[in-house]
Formats: sequence, C-alpha cells, structure tokens
Amino acid sequence: MASDGILKDFSLEGKSALVVGAENAVGRAAAITLAEAGAKLLIASQEPGTDAKMKEVAKAVQAAGDKPIVQVQNSAVRADISATADLAAKQLGRLDILVNALDAPWYGPAETADDTTFEKVIDGNLWRVWTSCQEGARVMLRQGAGVIVNITSVLASRGVPNASLYCAAKAGVANLTRALALEWARKGIRINVLEAGWLEEPASPTNADEEFKKLLLKYLPSNRLVKPKELGGALLYLVSPAAGFVTGESIIVDGGLMARV
Repeated sequence: MASDGILKDFSLEGKSALVVGAENAVGRAAAITLAEAGAKLLIASQEPGTDAKMKEVAKAVQAAGDKPIVQVQNSAVRADISATADLAAKQLGRLDILVNALDAPWYGPAETADDTTFEKVIDGNLWRVWTSCQEGARVMLRQGAGVIVNITSVLASRGVPNASLYCAAKAGVANLTRALALEWARKGIRINVLEAGWLEEPASPTNADEEFKKLLLKYLPSNRLVKPKELGGALLYLVSPAAGFVTGESIIVDGGLMARV
C-alpha cells in the first residue's frame, strides 16, 4: 500500500500556476489537471479575441477546483507575456508553476514555404515559448524556485514529410528546454518537456484529410490518437514535488509511437 508521503508529493495544494495557451485543447486539459490537483490558476490565452473560448475553459477549471483568473492576451507580444507573469505573481501570491501549451500547426511542402511562413511558424512554436519561459523565469528567479513545463509534440524528435518547419520549431523547444535546465538548475528552477503524440483534437491535421488519418491509425501501435486529457498524469508528475530532482528531461505520451523504428 502506498504511503501518504509519496501521495502528498503529487499534491499541488498551496501552489500557484500559470497556463499559457489555455484555449487550446492541450492547454485546457493541463489547466483542469492542475486544478484537480489543488493548484490556484491563472489561465492565459495564446491569441487575442478568444474571450468566449477562455470563458468555457474557466468554467471547466472551476468545476475541477477553484475559480481561475482569466487573462486574454496576445502571446506574440512580449509586453503581454511579461504583464501576465507579473499578474500571476501578484494575484496568486507567487508563481510556482508555468505550463506553456503554445502551438501553431503548419503543414505543407517545404519548397512552397516562403520567408514569411518561416517567420510565422518559428514565432508561433519557438519564439513565443522562449519569451514565456524567459518572462516566467524572471518572476521565479526572484522567488528562488519554480517549475516550467513546455508541452510540445513528438515531431520534436521525429521528422515527417510536409511538416519541416513545424518539426524544426518543436525540436528547438526541446533543446531550448535542455539548455535552460542546465542554466537554471542552481537557481531553483526546474524545466522539462512533455511531448504529445498525434492528438485527437479539432486542430489536428487528421481532421482535414480522412485518407491520411486512416493511414496514420494503421501505423500507430495503439491504433488511435492521443486524447489531450491523457497528458494529465505525466504533466502532474513533472510539475509536482514528486519530480523534484527531474530537470532537462522529456516525457513522451504517444501510445508507443516512438518505440517504432
């Protein structure tokens, strides 16, 4: 029988958390997981004009725990991200946990991508994560402690046709995380990556191409896509005291996909 000690290590009671990209399916699942574990939350959007989506997420979070603070922001603007990090620290008392659920899908032939496309994909998937990590850490460094999790994709570790820029950006997040883990290890900040497999959610490219989806499902070991809520257990571990000596690592939730050759 498990002891109360180890179970308490998975509790987030008394912890304050910020989820950036909460209107996304993965961000929503992350916010609900943290709320269920007892954390106080500020949920922030990836994009402006997402008020209705954020209200729906706030309702789901409140049903799982306490009522969250809602911040509709533009994650493409550093001043917005900086203000959100400061707001979380002020309204919640401190910032213990930051989860970046930022994602900007892009699929298409490499030869058709122009410089504008390159900048858009790198901005949406790498620059915004970098900025959020930097601004969140600014607050955490003052405290002398904090935990960051960057939720990304298995395409950070594997290339696939017609997703070259997306793969490159996600790989950048993975190696950025490892480098920041080394830089901040002696300053009290842990930072890790959670890599998601092909997701069952509205923005998935599988919803735009039924033939591709059929081929993908045949290839997937579990013969199905990953439900966003299935990332919750791994996320809770990474942000909790149970993972207190884990930093610079990646946990993959993909139903066995990465076990294939």
